[in-house]
Amino acid sequence: MDYYRCPKTELHQELCRRGLRASGDQDIAAERLSKDDEDRGSEATTVSAITWPLASPSPWKINPEFGTTTPVGMLVNESIIYWTMNTFFPTLHLFFESGRSCNIEGTHLPGARVGLDPTLRSRLTDLTHEEDGRLVNTIIPKKLVPRPSIRILEAKVACRYSIAVKETHQVRSGRPVTTIVEEQHVAIGLRLQGMTSMAYVWAKVPRSTVEVAGRMASLSGIKWMCFPRKGRVFLSPA
Repeated sequence: MDYYRCPKTELHQELCRRGLRASGDQDIAAERLSKDDEDRGSEATTVSAITWPLASPSPWKINPEFGTTTPVGMLVNESIIYWTMNTFFPTLHLFFESGRSCNIEGTHLPGARVGLDPTLRSRLTDLTHEEDGRLVNTIIPKKLVPRPSIRILEAKVACRYSIAVKETHQVRSGRPVTTIVEEQHVAIGLRLQGMTSMAYVWAKVPRSTVEVAGRMASLSGIKWMCFPRKGRVFLSPA
């Protein structure tokens, strides 16, 4: 995010929130925040995340684009054997030992990109031994061969609060003002084997110098499908 046009007082407040040294002029403070963003990614910009009880109805209306959606709790105890970050659609594909798979999408947000918290990305990287997973344009792996798996221990929908840089126009002067704001958005939390806490899948929409967190990151894409089998190809209902 471009912090360089934000007021110095807001920059120092954000540095204090992150436990960093709040000193220096506007440029120094902005550079310190940008460096922290680069080092820690979404963990640096996240203020808090409140998970929604699986037994209760979600407070957010989630509409599927294609097919039937699946409650996020059904991911629990599935074992991931393969994952891809699609390069055509903003989609994370997870493929399971059971022969099923699911999509987590950001397609409701034009121009969005789907991302992973560093701890989640690191754990999945342990599975594929590749920095960015398998970057392909297909929804299924090219080779369906036995491979190591990682079990999903927890899966929840979360209301996440993150800081963002937003540009607004003053009513009187009409001049743009850049400020640090707190935004609320929906993310999907996963805790895998080997992880001590939940990490999140999220979507963001870059808008020139301003990066806005996706408010629906996007549960519409969680659905189940079976891998092709001999003599037949079919989709299983949710």
